[in-house]
Amino acid sequence: MPIETVQRLVHTGFRLHLDDHATRFLRHHDINHVMDAMHTVNSTVSRAYLEVASSPTQRSGHQAVARALLSGRHATSVARQCGIPLTDQYTVLAVAVDTAVRGAVSPGSFLEMLAGRVGQPMSALHSDLGGTILIQGCLDTEEIGDLVRRTALVVIAIEADRDRIPSATEDGHELIDVVRRLHRPPGLYHFDDLAIEYQLTRPGPGRDRLETALDAVAEDPELVATLRAHINNGLNRRLTARQMHIHQNTVDYRLKRIYRLARLDSHDPGLIWRLRAALTVRDYLGLGAYEDDSRTEAE
Repeated sequence: MPIETVQRLVHTGFRLHLDDHATRFLRHHDINHVMDAMHTVNSTVSRAYLEVASSPTQRSGHQAVARALLSGRHATSVARQCGIPLTDQYTVLAVAVDTAVRGAVSPGSFLEMLAGRVGQPMSALHSDLGGTILIQGCLDTEEIGDLVRRTALVVIAIEADRDRIPSATEDGHELIDVVRRLHRPPGLYHFDDLAIEYQLTRPGPGRDRLETALDAVAEDPELVATLRAHINNGLNRRLTARQMHIHQNTVDYRLKRIYRLARLDSHDPGLIWRLRAALTVRDYLGLGAYEDDSRTEAE
């Protein structure tokens, strides 16, 4: 039984009590007593519900359902045997720990936090480093985002029909790989946030061409750092010069060198997109150490 049903029954009980006393004048402190009692009952019922839902037997049932849904086989029969209802749509969360962050919340602890916030037990498979969480229905991910910001986890959220859970899970974990290789910060991401980067980094002739597009430029790390800073600053010469601690004319000079070495036309309106794409592919493939754009000339 969903926890929403339990809470609705509690509210119905209190409403019946108030209806029984509708003909009698209720003083302010009487209403306060009713509200305090309802808060106490709700808290107790919710705590007891979550304790039962997270019992070893129930957890093993949810893990069995998660395995079935993730494999795409026998989910209906496994769910029936475990007494766990299925739904047509799910929110698939691919979760990974950012090992560079100390004190990051574990996927297991995040699952408990999420269950308390969403108010329903969830099917999940996880280890200390990552996992997959399946939430029934399509949730407002703003709530999930609030939790993720407190965990230092990388979480990819993808909405999927039940029969698409295996492919959505694979996509989610591939996007985690993209986030890590491109040195993106921990947080909650959706497919749309990374769709361009995902497509650029898939194997194929396009990626092969982009992989070598900046080979001549990459021989000078200073040029690569300037290019990345310029792109990240929205092509603003003033911001790039300030960040690099150089004159704006120096920025112009370095950009002209980059265009010349890469054999690109500075008047081509698609120039910046080609450069951004080439940088994305190089970072994903780990071609040379990732340059920290905050590094100054003096350093």
